[in-house]
Amino acid sequence: MAFTQIVQALGAFTARVIPAAKPARPLEIDLDLPARLSPAERAAIGTWITEDGAMQLELRRDGRFDKTKAAEQVRYRGRYEVDDNRLYFEGDSGTVALGQLRRGVLDIGEKRFRKAA
Repeated sequence: MAFTQIVQALGAFTARVIPAAKPARPLEIDLDLPARLSPAERAAIGTWITEDGAMQLELRRDGRFDKTKAAEQVRYRGRYEVDDNRLYFEGDSGTVALGQLRRGVLDIGEKRFRKAA
């Protein structure tokens, strides 16, 4: 038996033993389109400032926040989640806080934030 015949026979044998790869399906998730936001999430997103102007809190659409204290130029970052009128904050340093959004006022601990114009 010639070498080429052996290779062809081996190829035919492996084609029967090993199934052919399935064709790749197109990705069903469109990563460019943002997810639909709930009304509570839409109300929370934006820039919030304390009544005395000492702190600024930016809630971004991607679930991240930046909190800045104006006098000290200190910046805190982390993530947040919205559950109806409650906001759960977790800083990158591990600190956690609970906020509540009512009638355009965001209460986090003793601080009251209003949406920036």
